[in-house]
Amino acid sequence: MNTLISKVSERLQTAPEKIKLTKLHGDASNRIYYRIEIENKPNFILMQLPAGPSSVSEEITNATTKPSELPFVNIDRFLRSKNLPAPEIVSYDAQEGLMILEDFGPETFEKRILASNNQEKINWYQKAIDLLMILQKQCLPDQNCIAFSRSFDAKLLNWEFDHFFEYGIEARLNIKIDPKDLLTLRELGNKITTHLISLPQIFVHRDFQSRNLMVQDQKLKLLDFQDALMGPQPYDLVALLRDSYIALNSQELSTLVNYYSKDEIFFRDFDWMTIQRKLKDAGRFVYIDQVKKNPSFLVHIPNSLQYVKEAFQRRPELGNFLELLKKYVPEWR
Repeated sequence: MNTLISKVSERLQTAPEKIKLTKLHGDASNRIYYRIEIENKPNFILMQLPAGPSSVSEEITNATTKPSELPFVNIDRFLRSKNLPAPEIVSYDAQEGLMILEDFGPETFEKRILASNNQEKINWYQKAIDLLMILQKQCLPDQNCIAFSRSFDAKLLNWEFDHFFEYGIEARLNIKIDPKDLLTLRELGNKITTHLISLPQIFVHRDFQSRNLMVQDQKLKLLDFQDALMGPQPYDLVALLRDSYIALNSQELSTLVNYYSKDEIFFRDFDWMTIQRKLKDAGRFVYIDQVKKNPSFLVHIPNSLQYVKEAFQRRPELGNFLELLKKYVPEWR
């Protein structure tokens, strides 16, 4: 810790004895975060970056160019150029893997929602949807932003289905899927994938959910956007409204989807996207437990699977996919 304090001291030109570092909970990320507190000065956030790629799924995006700089730095600069609420980068040392950021404070959107009454909750979700719509409107293709050189293609979406089959079923239940069933599951997943990549492809944050939105001065701020890419229009709305950490009931969901779009076809696409995204999340939580040795996300699997079941039930055209999955999802039997 003293070594880190010395490095922070040098970059912020502040005496080490005036600096306090507090380690923050970093969820499933390989990055390590600290809050920097300095006497009589604003707080900052220290991000300690790992060597190498941060996630398997990020590796298989179909990037058309090799990044010349850290994606977080590139996309942060792009967002801030559009007057979007991304943090200012105060200092970045690529060799040391250390970044000092503006601190948006300790209150996540999740904390605010859990402390709100029903009407306040709807109001805050509408604020988040407003921010999402501004993000989507402002973030138009730009050759200088890495997000526009990579996308959710069929390979990535189908890989995420396979991630669920491998971890959300086989590793979780310690079984092997019947080979014929696996072939059919992949065909059914590919049906959803084919539809999703036919939708309008826009800038996607990729993890626009309650732990990556911060509340500061009654406004929402953006974090964790380094994996942004081009993807299906409903993706970020699904991440927000089918968040594994906060359960919305069916009336709340309907109200909020309709706040974004009153088009029934969009709600269908939202449900198809929910199935893909939340199956991936359920598998990812098992992967994080078994591979990264972090079991804290297992508690969110039932919520994720419930969202998938509800989406299937609203979409009878996908009933055969639901019926086959029931063999392998104990919560649905």
